[in-house]
Amino acid sequence: MNRINQKPRVLAVTKNSFILRHARLAMPLLNLKKQGLISDYFITDPTLFDVPDDALFDVIWLQRVDDLSLLTHLARKIDNLFLYDLDDLLIGRAAYRGPDLVRQEAVLEAVRRARLLTVTSNRLVRLLEKYTQAPLAQKSLVCPNACEFPGAIRKPAKVAGLILTSSDNLPLTLSYNPVMDAVAEFSERRGLPVYYFGKETEKVRARFRRLTSLGLVPYWHYHALLAALPPMIGLAPLETKADPETLDFISGKSDIKMLEFGGHGHPGVYSNAPPYVDTDLQAGVVVDNTTAAWREGLDAVYGSLWRRLAQDQRQVMELRNMDRVAAECWYPALLKARLPRPLTGREIKYPRGMLNYFQKAFRHLVYSQDYLLLKKVQEQMPPFLLKIVKKIY
Repeated sequence: MNRINQKPRVLAVTKNSFILRHARLAMPLLNLKKQGLISDYFITDPTLFDVPDDALFDVIWLQRVDDLSLLTHLARKIDNLFLYDLDDLLIGRAAYRGPDLVRQEAVLEAVRRARLLTVTSNRLVRLLEKYTQAPLAQKSLVCPNACEFPGAIRKPAKVAGLILTSSDNLPLTLSYNPVMDAVAEFSERRGLPVYYFGKETEKVRARFRRLTSLGLVPYWHYHALLAALPPMIGLAPLETKADPETLDFISGKSDIKMLEFGGHGHPGVYSNAPPYVDTDLQAGVVVDNTTAAWREGLDAVYGSLWRRLAQDQRQVMELRNMDRVAAECWYPALLKARLPRPLTGREIKYPRGMLNYFQKAFRHLVYSQDYLLLKKVQEQMPPFLLKIVKKIY
């Protein structure tokens, strides 16, 4: 059979085991296989430890990988002919973020070397060009976040509470008090609970009297809860008054909250920040980061805008259904990133050797551990130890 007619076989590499592994790797790949657009796929970590020796692959897809040893290895093996997916400006800094084990120099190197770069927006491409000082537009493809949505459209109904979600620290600095004051006052005035999905802090607990803290919920469970809960007001604050680098980091983010809230039938209130303005989605209301504007936006959703719930949900589902995005965006990206010839897992993996084997086995176990536990341990490390771990991890 002519190879051009053969379906791609994908080896996907990620260090993430919590959200992004599913949102921008496992879900697109499973959908592509479901649609019959790819032959098969295998997801592993940067050690390549568990890659099946005899499996054939003709696309190498890296997601947020920051492992210089892997990049050096792939330069020798496949001459940097890999696809690199990035959903954030990881080579930038944001004042609200905690300690991070991401090695920026490795991400920078991966962005520069990659044959193809997939991103969530053209806005992120421009920011990456600014920070790398390299022309990237010609080798970049936008693959927006998408989802496998429930089949039914919700019937509009008065909202029963509020949802606040954050997998990291809330992306607010100077706007934290104005925004949270408005949300807390609205919750009390309307007698509505706040369901919080994220890392619970004393700062968050002290803010809301009607708080139900559900912790960091796994990706698929979170989506199941969004589908099962009655209509809620989704809260999506993003900082708009900060230092230039923090604002660049915010600008590089995606509209994923609008996708998740709107696509599951929850009207939302969103900060007037680039991810929620420069988007093809229309769901809920966009407001400035003042107490008065957030109060007005919350009251508008509670008073009448919830009646648009079905209309907004239908629009989000049509534009960002994974069937569509996988076929129209991810599939062309895989075709562009195909290797000149398929390679076996044995050919792709690191050279065999006793010391190398045990080192990779240990690191594979580290990558396989619970992501949240690793983050918790990392946050409690003294700075000198964190530097050592960065070199190993």
